[in-house]
Amino acid sequence: MGMSRSGDLIVVTSLMQKLKKPLQRIRRTVLLDINRPMVFGKMDLIHVISKRLGLVNYLELCTHSTGLHYAEIDRSRFHTARRLMYNCPENFDDGLPIDFKVADFEIGPAISKLKRDVNKIDVCLVDGWHTYDCAIRDLTCTYELLADGGVLVVHDCLPPTELSASPIRQPSSWCGVSYKAYLDFVLVRGDLDYCTVDVDFGCGIIFKNRTTNFMEDVFSSIHRPKLVTDWFSVHHDDQTAFQFFKQNHVELLRLISAKNFVHRLNRKLAKRI
Repeated sequence: MGMSRSGDLIVVTSLMQKLKKPLQRIRRTVLLDINRPMVFGKMDLIHVISKRLGLVNYLELCTHSTGLHYAEIDRSRFHTARRLMYNCPENFDDGLPIDFKVADFEIGPAISKLKRDVNKIDVCLVDGWHTYDCAIRDLTCTYELLADGGVLVVHDCLPPTELSASPIRQPSSWCGVSYKAYLDFVLVRGDLDYCTVDVDFGCGIIFKNRTTNFMEDVFSSIHRPKLVTDWFSVHHDDQTAFQFFKQNHVELLRLISAKNFVHRLNRKLAKRI
């Protein structure tokens, strides 16, 4: 007896679901290769980096109005995938797990609990509240959480306009002063390597205590003392800092396309094998 139309539909639907993820990966690979940065974003970077470096414990630090793409995480890639959400209304529910739900801005207890966990975080998306105090605290706390060799992916490091870089929340496309906190963090530390991928409002990539510097040989110009000194001489004034940033952002951020970042990551790993 032949299969009914409803049975045929079930089979086709099941097949399409099985093909969905492979087709998405092919699409992302093609878009990456032709350098389409607006459709290759922060979650794609997390998947690529975690796969290439064998990172298995994922954390997302966000608020109820930032992050927003947790559903795209392929949980099958990770041993643990957790989310810490602060500034989160009690009744907020997006249908996805929130492992650490914090009503206010005090993330200390949640961070302490994560530090004691045997599953050490080795890849983390930092996409919290975009004021300076929150952004620099989020970077400091998540970096301390990371296992050696771990990676932070920091969102909103390349604000497109001065308005989007406002320290006061804007109704749309608010990157805030995350870029300032990011630069202040990476420019004073000697225990990390970093670059910024030119996608999705700028995704900072921070490698913790890696024995191989992935980007330092390409961006050696950032070590010019004058550029760093000039940044810290203006970074407290929002308007002046943004103008200096716009003029020097390629060098300050170590800006690189997604295509070049992924290709370079692959080459570096190939040399280590």
